[in-house]
Amino acid sequence: MYATARSARSRRKGLGAITDAREAGSIVDKEEDYSDYFGHNRTISSVLSLFCGFLFTSIIILLTAYPDTGEVFAQATLFFLTFIFYISLYTLIDNLEMGFHYIKDIPPLTLRVAPFFRLVLVFYLFGTAVVMMFLLFDLLGLALASGLLWAIFVIVSIRSIIIPFVKNSKERVWMKR
Repeated sequence: MYATARSARSRRKGLGAITDAREAGSIVDKEEDYSDYFGHNRTISSVLSLFCGFLFTSIIILLTAYPDTGEVFAQATLFFLTFIFYISLYTLIDNLEMGFHYIKDIPPLTLRVAPFFRLVLVFYLFGTAVVMMFLLFDLLGLALASGLLWAIFVIVSIRSIIIPFVKNSKERVWMKR
């Protein structure tokens, strides 16, 4: 009775975990529930996505609407916004990667982790787009400084997020149905 009621609760929560003694062969002593974690992670991702969009738009508006982007203060402001944009992108990539460690089963006909790598590539292209916009507006010094900063962020993200993610993906035993 206990295992059946517990199984029904798990299915209602969308966990998909098999807890029924008849299905699993034994009663599961401890069932992990990460729904609160995923809900919080989803909120953080939404806020960071909104923040990244705001920063990218702010950079574009300052470039196009400010009368003299060659001023030192204007370039310092653009560089500061670019720095915050890069930190936000890095944090967003890291936050999106964290959830993969808690996924028990990925359907066999999907690309498993390939969509995550494509998403990271899009993030890297957004960072590159900022540098290219600075070049477009003849802000060579700002483009070089932002390009160097972006290269540092890319290297750090590859070493701290992508390489461990690839290692984890290769070592992981994906459940098959």
